This record gives sequence, structure tokens and C-alpha cells, in this order.
Amino acid sequence: MMKYSRNQIVAAARGDIKMDLVIRNAQLVNVFTAEVYPADIGIKENRFSAIAAYENGKPSFPIEGEKEIDAKGKYAIPGLIDCHVHIESTMVTPDMFAREVLRHGTTTAVIDPHEIGNVLGKEGVEYMAAASRNLPVQFLLTIPSCVPAVPGVETAGAAFGPEDINELLDLPEAVGVAEVMDYVGVINQDDRMAGIVEAGLQKNKLNEGHLPRVSGKDLHAYLAAGVNTDHESRKSDEIIEKLRAGMLIYIRESSVSQFADIAAEAWKVLPYASNIAMCTDDVEPSDMLKNGQMSRVVRRCIEEGIPAPLAIRYASLNGAVRFGLRDQGAIASGYIASFSLVNSLDEMDINDVFVEGKQLVEEKHLTETLSSEVPPLTKNTVSIPVLTEEDFQITSPVQNGKVRINTMEMLPIGTTQKRTVELEAVNGVISSLPEDCLYVSVTGRHGQGRKPFVGILKNAGLKEGAYATTIAHDSHNLVVVGKNTKDMLLAAKQLEASGGGLCLVSNQEVKAQVNLPIAGLMAAEPVEELAPKVDSFNQTADSMGVKVGRRSPSMALSSLTLTVIPEVRITDLGLLDVATQKMIPLFESVE
Repeated sequence: MMKYSRNQIVAAARGDIKMDLVIRNAQLVNVFTAEVYPADIGIKENRFSAIAAYENGKPSFPIEGEKEIDAKGKYAIPGLIDCHVHIESTMVTPDMFAREVLRHGTTTAVIDPHEIGNVLGKEGVEYMAAASRNLPVQFLLTIPSCVPAVPGVETAGAAFGPEDINELLDLPEAVGVAEVMDYVGVINQDDRMAGIVEAGLQKNKLNEGHLPRVSGKDLHAYLAAGVNTDHESRKSDEIIEKLRAGMLIYIRESSVSQFADIAAEAWKVLPYASNIAMCTDDVEPSDMLKNGQMSRVVRRCIEEGIPAPLAIRYASLNGAVRFGLRDQGAIASGYIASFSLVNSLDEMDINDVFVEGKQLVEEKHLTETLSSEVPPLTKNTVSIPVLTEEDFQITSPVQNGKVRINTMEMLPIGTTQKRTVELEAVNGVISSLPEDCLYVSVTGRHGQGRKPFVGILKNAGLKEGAYATTIAHDSHNLVVVGKNTKDMLLAAKQLEASGGGLCLVSNQEVKAQVNLPIAGLMAAEPVEELAPKVDSFNQTADSMGVKVGRRSPSMALSSLTLTVIPEVRITDLGLLDVATQKMIPLFESVE
């Protein structure tokens, strides 16, 4: 008689043989019904075999196990599913990322390697896919759609067209096309973006969205094109409109943008909406170490009034449904036994984590060492021309006199607006800046050979010296802001020598530096080792005045170059009006 793969699992459910593991006295979070009740949970091999809810203080039927764990006082929740995350933003490699997120109860992550894709092209995407294989966290891959985000207005290290996307979608982990950020191109059906979306549709893959502040007919045009998720909504009425239109909304809590509060406002209006899931997007290492990963998103939603079982459903079952994981996302018979035991739902205090029935986290500590089979990339990707102090000056169209310059002003909510400032030109260059203004430069670091474009930035907070970073979404060119050109030059040279990262300089002295030699984005270090370095950088940046809304200082300037977030951005080619995708002249008027 043929022995089928689930023979033993079914036999254990019948009670003919013992379970491999029984979790006794757990408070089961049932994500199907949004209930919490006591139960015994039986696991055979890698699956839940039977769940016995309690009746009158006792399990409704007996379950015996070879090994038993008393979970009295703890809650059992499914493994959390991060529907959209950039591993590169945690500044560590996939194996180091897996080590940390497991401790916080995340067992599946849908990764978008478009950060490294914009630096190293297909080589970067294939590296992230290979480095994520054979790790206990289940990594699903979405193929970067925006390399670069908007062609013609910025220069990345590669350029993906529909043919490239089509090829990369054949990678075994690929489940879809990553966040389609050039929404203007999709709505207007330009050849490149229409072709990229069509590549996903033709391969029967998902098209993931990115649609900030878009409504009305443009929202419906984007949906009609075949892209139907979003994690960028910034107001509750925006979320409500998108939910009603059938768009799947990912509630996001990252180190850069936190939207649990507005999502909760929308939920109160539409409490029965089923098209909600969760993601982290970008979480920097010290933030993740202290505040969790997907657990942070759930916790924040609970704090904002969404009932815990429902918030956990958004973070597990709904993500599983989105990505076709038919036997994941819940604690139920026949499902993969990936789950956590939690001390407190309100605090999302993860105590123990199991992956496919095997305990990998016990009392908050990993039970084994995890490492990738693929070595980290080592080549220096910061390829810039020889720079001088003069390259960070703004040359005026007049030798002496007043000029009015278009500026980028940062707003606390993460967006920007165009403003102007009147400055004095002396001997052909801008001689000084107002207190709330900085020089901001973008130097192409992918071998473009061009000198920096230099503009004016308002309300970034820096009071002295210079701040340099190669974490500059999404083309990740070298961004340097500063009060003076001497410190800006030194900061740029530091990152050129180190292969990228973050650097703070004041009075010609390096005050803090975080080296990220893998594509200028990551280091092959455990989170607990890298996080203190980022903390030190953040403390120094804070003391130098860096402040942009609720953002971590290490992420504060990372989106200055993100050409798909309204209203105005800066690239290696100049100032950009995001809505029109047209360049803005630096000088508005001359006297």
C-alpha cells in the first residue's frame, strides 16, 4: 500500500499515534474568527495535526505528544508575514536579517531587492535571491520594477526594461513584480512601465503597488493596469478610498514612515474590510533590535485600537492569501506549523518561535546559528570622479548680486515642497546660507563621471558640518548635505574610501561613520553588532541638529532622491517636479 506524505500527520490527528510536539494550555489566537481561547495544539512532522479547544476547562479531545510544552499564560499566534520589505534597509545581509526577524516572530518575508538592484543590476538581485535560500525564514522574491525609479531624471547603476523583468521572474523564489513606483508611467501607459506590468501579468505573477496621494480616476487607471496593492497612503480618507476600490492596503510601520494611526482611523470607518495586510518596508538595525520587526506593526495597530486578533490576522493570514500560501498564515490542522508563543499580545512580546514544527527561538534566544551559503559581495561600488571643494559650491549666473533659488523644503510627514529663497552671490558663487538652509549635493556613484549637482535644502535640521550617505533611494547615488563645502568634501571622500555608508563631519573631523561596504548599503555583521554603530551615528547626528519628522537620523535624508514621492526631489541630474516628471531650474530669477 502506498504511503502518502501526510499519512503520519493524519494518523496523529486520529489519535492512533502520538504527536511529535504538543503545546498545552495556550491561548490560541484564531485568525479566521478573530477569537482568543484556550487550546492544546498538536504538531506532527512540519504541520499542525489537530487543535483541541477547551470546554469547561478541559481539551475537547485528548492529544498526546512525544514532547510537550506547557504554554500556560502565553498566546499562540501564526508566524508573521511581512508583505513588503527591503532587507538592504536593515543594513545587513539576508542571513543576519533572518536571525533578527525570527526573534520577533516573522517567519515569511516578501523581499524587494531594488536597492541593490539599482546599484548592481541583475547581479545584485540574483545575489539577494541566492543569499536568502535555505534559511529558516521563508523568503519570497519580488523583482524590482523601478531600476531606476524614473528613467531620464536620475542615473542608477543599471536599467531594467520589460525584458529584464521577464527574465528575472523566472527565478524560483519570484512571486511578482515589486512596488511599481512610477505610477505616472503606469497611469499614462508609457511603453516601459506598461511593459513591465504586462510581464508580471503574462507570467501569472502579482504586481505590487506604490501609490502615494493618488485618488479618483488616476487611482482607477492604476488598478485597471493590473497593480492592486499600496503601502504609501498618508491619510485615512486615502486609505478608505483605496479599500473601497478593492486595493489591498499594507499597513506600514517603518523607521521612516509610520501609518498605523491613520490605518486605524480608516478601519473604524470600514471595520469589515478584508483587504488589509501589513509590511515594514524599511527598518534600520537599531530600531529593529529595540522595537521589533513585524511585531512592531501589530503592536502599533493594537495601540491605535484595532483588536489584537484582527491585527494579527492582517499580519499573517491576509498576507498568506495575497501570496498564494494556501497552508500558511494560521494555526489550523493541515497548516504549516510556523508560529510563536507570546507573553503579551498588547506588547507583542515574542517568547518562543517555531518554524515548520521546529523550535528556533527559546526564551527570546536563537537555538542555532544561521548563516547563508553565499558569501557577501565585496567590490567597492562607490565610483565617483575626483572631487574638490569647489564642486560643492553653487555657481551663480551673476558675479555679484541677489538671486532667487528654487529649493526643496522637507515636511514632517516625509513629503517635500518647492520653495524659493533669496541669496547673495559674491564673486560668482553663493556666499552664505540662511540658518534653515543647507547645501545639498548628489554625485553619481555608478561611474557616471559627472561632478555633483548642488542645490539648496530647507528644514533638514543640520546645524554644523556635513552629512553624507550612499543610502539614497532608489538609485543610491552619493548624497552630501552640509553647511560648508570643506566638510562636505571630506565626508564624500570618507565614503568613497570605505565603499559607502553613513558619515558625519564637523570642523574637518569625522564625528561618526558607519561602513556599509556591500553595495554601499549593507554590512556582513549581526544586527546586534551593527546596531550600536548606527545608534552612535544617530546620537551624533541628533547632537548636530539632524531632525526630519519622526525619522531616525540614519534614515532622515535617505528619500531626498526618491523621484516618486511628491512634491520635489533632487537627483544627480537636478531638481525634479515629481508630479510632472520635469526638471526644475535651480535659479528662478536674477537681480
